Amino acid sequence: MNLLTATRLQELRKMNGYSQEVLAEKLGVSRQSISKWERAEASPEIDNLMALAKIYGISLDDLLNTDKDKVIVQNPKKKEHDFKGKIKSLLSKANDFGIYPETAKALLVFPFPIIVTIIYVALSLIFHMWHPLWIIFLTIPIYYRFAIACKGNSKKTFALLLPVPEIIVTLFLCLGVTTGAWGYSCLLFIIIPLYYWMALVIKSKKKDTGSENE
Repeated sequence: MNLLTATRLQELRKMNGYSQEVLAEKLGVSRQSISKWERAEASPEIDNLMALAKIYGISLDDLLNTDKDKVIVQNPKKKEHDFKGKIKSLLSKANDFGIYPETAKALLVFPFPIIVTIIYVALSLIFHMWHPLWIIFLTIPIYYRFAIACKGNSKKTFALLLPVPEIIVTLFLCLGVTTGAWGYSCLLFIIIPLYYWMALVIKSKKKDTGSENE
């Protein structure tokens, strides 16, 4: 090994913050071997050169290129920082993704559960409506299901995510509690399968018709 390459190996080791002992342990060789390489008394085998390049985060050509004035050192902390930055960027884009992203964002920020709780406690204390006013809490899952639906990437997804079952259950309880007509109120549940049939089947038929016209 020539003296320039030996000097470069020493510079790379020091600039990456490794002692000869630590580097030797990573490579599975003796400290004396590292010392001989850096004094140009011996040459590392190709496997050790490839391992060195991997440790320093550079190519084998860069490792042996002594013409370069500067050595690029890969900082693990910088890599971690860049990775976290990319993740945050992706999450940010994911949060803004949807057919109605602004509506979804506004709904999710608004403290709807707290407002519902305040209304329930206030009306119950004033009008003694602890029952059946508890039904108002069912609006919370309806609210958030609607917010999530706004984050759907298409109108079909939006329709499928709408809180139709929750709305039907809430209406059923309201009618049953206020009128006592539990039997007739059960008919409301027929709306649920009809709604999803319309959301899925009718749109599929439109697509089929469009393809036939083509």
